Amino acid sequence: PVGSDAGLGEAVAAQAVAAVPQAAAAVAQEAGLDPNGPEMAALLKLSQDVVERIVWEVVPDLAETIIRENLDKLTAQRQ
Repeated sequence: PVGSDAGLGEAVAAQAVAAVPQAAAAVAQEAGLDPNGPEMAALLKLSQDVVERIVWEVVPDLAETIIRENLDKLTAQRQ
C-alpha cells in the first residue's frame, strides 16, 4: 500500500538525516573547523536537505524492487 511506502520513506529519511550531524562533526574535526561554527551550521543544514532529497528519490524505487522480487519468489514457490 502507498501508506506503507510513505512510512518506509519517512523512517529511512529520518535515520539518514539523523546520521548527518555525527558525520559532519567528524569531517569538521578532520578539517580543523569549529563544529559549532556558522560554517558547520550551514553545511549541516545543506547536507540534511540533500540527504533527505536523495532518500526520497531512492527509497520508493528500492522498496518497489524488493516487493516485486519477494512477490516473484512467492509466486514461484506456489507453482
